Amino acid sequence: MQSEILKILFIINPILGKRLGINVKGLIAETLDPALFEPAILYSDYPGHATELARQNLDRYQVIVAGGGDGTINEIASQLIHTDVILGILPLGSGKGLARSLGIPMDIKKAIQTINDFTVMEIDTGMANQYRFINIAGIGFDARVAHAYANKTGRGFFTYAIQTAKHLFRYAPIPVQIRTGQREISVNAFLVSIANSTQWGYGALISPDAKTDDGILDLCLLRNFPRILTPELLSRLFNGSIHKSKYVEIIPIKQAEITGSDKYIGHIDGEPVEFTAPLNISVDPLSLKVICGQQPVRDHPGLTNQKT
Repeated sequence: MQSEILKILFIINPILGKRLGINVKGLIAETLDPALFEPAILYSDYPGHATELARQNLDRYQVIVAGGGDGTINEIASQLIHTDVILGILPLGSGKGLARSLGIPMDIKKAIQTINDFTVMEIDTGMANQYRFINIAGIGFDARVAHAYANKTGRGFFTYAIQTAKHLFRYAPIPVQIRTGQREISVNAFLVSIANSTQWGYGALISPDAKTDDGILDLCLLRNFPRILTPELLSRLFNGSIHKSKYVEIIPIKQAEITGSDKYIGHIDGEPVEFTAPLNISVDPLSLKVICGQQPVRDHPGLTNQKT
């Protein structure tokens, strides 16, 4: 627990709060401990605005809280890299992948209480070409769904599930050549996810044993598979056993290069982007300070001889 009152800035995506029917400002006033924090609130008005607000206020606040989904978190966190400013999270978005991985409660009032508890850890972040990601980046099927989802007015698990089903049987796997330094892999991939945390969101655990502070990213390769096995793979995705499927390989990396096409449809923390090849992946160890909740500490398979 800190001994001084800290200046804390909440940057809120107001659309998400309204969609959830939550009076975020009222909950902050009601729950945030005034003996610990001196708060201010700003609202983002358009894509990229949260980035601008975070950048403009770096020197004014010791804590900046992202109130939104993984995209909003990315916008704000990307400005806090290698600074002493601490990231807080109010999970207002749909998937809430990073918040879930960090043990932050989904209930907003409880998430604010987590800020009061003020357990701070340093976590890794990743780079995919010029883009920084905090949670997960990827190419392939999940990126195709992210692009489709971004063009829909509806949000939430139901809309995401519809887009997943719509593209599942018409999707063609992508050719990739992956070089990690120790290995070279050439395969038609259903998707390639680069995971800093355990999940995309909604409890979909693409890398169940990932840790955010081990200096390692997990390259999650899902090979092309018979679509009749989709129910089994979905079950594994949500029960934490996807890495036990013969179609899945999880490779711990510090850096990797992906080629095989001139460009790739991709996503960064769920936000659609387009990557040009080669796609260079790297980890930036312990580059972000973040307020987290309680989470189990688990050993990461395959890292015994890779940590330095």
